[in-house]
Amino acid sequence: MKLHVFNPEHDIALAFNRRHQTMPHAAQELRMNLGWIPALWADDGDVVLVDDVAYAVKAAKRSGLKTAEVLFLGKEEVKGLLFDEVLPWGWDLTIKTELEEAGVSSQVMPDEGALIDIRHLSNRRKTSNALQMLRMGREDQTCGKSAYITTLESGRRVLAEWQNVVIKAPWSSSGRGIRYVNGPMNEATKNWVHRVMEKQGGVMVEPYYNKVKDFGMEFYAEKDGRIRFEGLSLFITQNGAYTGSLLASYEEKLEMLSHYVPVSLLEYVIERVVKFAPRQFECHYVGPFGVDMMIVAGEDNKGFLLHPCVEINMRRTMGHVALALTPPPLAPKRQMRIVHDVNYRLKVSDLENNFIQTI
Repeated sequence: MKLHVFNPEHDIALAFNRRHQTMPHAAQELRMNLGWIPALWADDGDVVLVDDVAYAVKAAKRSGLKTAEVLFLGKEEVKGLLFDEVLPWGWDLTIKTELEEAGVSSQVMPDEGALIDIRHLSNRRKTSNALQMLRMGREDQTCGKSAYITTLESGRRVLAEWQNVVIKAPWSSSGRGIRYVNGPMNEATKNWVHRVMEKQGGVMVEPYYNKVKDFGMEFYAEKDGRIRFEGLSLFITQNGAYTGSLLASYEEKLEMLSHYVPVSLLEYVIERVVKFAPRQFECHYVGPFGVDMMIVAGEDNKGFLLHPCVEINMRRTMGHVALALTPPPLAPKRQMRIVHDVNYRLKVSDLENNFIQTI
């Protein structure tokens, strides 16, 4: 029997790296409203830890989606239960402390050394090495570079060279911790960069690219060290935050991307992640992870290039959720969205023209 937990505040927890952390209201609301979604990929007989059992049961039924026969339990109900495995959205010090205090055995959770490794791997600084590895041998078809800076003076030098850049905090949640700068930094940006450097040691600086499409590749790191490719994720964002995914077969997604870059290039990148990820991880990470990528317009808008590593998420992603909802063969493509009216909801519906055009 496995225990699943949806902790979407994971990226925030990595940034603070504390046993106890008060999360923003939006993160708490998202967790409460969508706490049931592990039932989409869990096995029959598993347990899903939720904030409100009655709400989770109702929300799962209201979704109309096929779920496993799981048991929704609150923290007071999991104490003393024996689990073979604990599978949160992502591992961090905060969620481990929360589960220990709920009475879950630490024997089925990573030790603190492993949590340090996971946090280290989740640092955006790690994308630099991965980016070089994924571009190797395909430099003419790909793009991407970055710099890790620890002082404002080094930041000014990078800005003078690249002009139009994206500055990212090493750890931050979706849509946060990112600043776009074209030309010299204004005082507000300087102050923000200085604060991030004080708290996290530095910031990542990358050239701003003319993005055409967002997408990702989803993987799973097995216990024996092998990496399993799980599928492609075509998604859309708004102000850097995830808003929706395409639900379609692997072949359909591949065909859509092939209008911009060769299928052989995508397959090459998949093979390199599978082959070299264990070496990049520097530890025996087990669990889901995703590599966010993008297609960008070439110089003078001539052709397209693949940016094969915008970000690595050492956790489950919305791309994994979308894969769990892949339509059966010959079924029409659909869309998955996170919508917010009174509450957050996972909504699956027929494709809208503007959605598919954005994808």
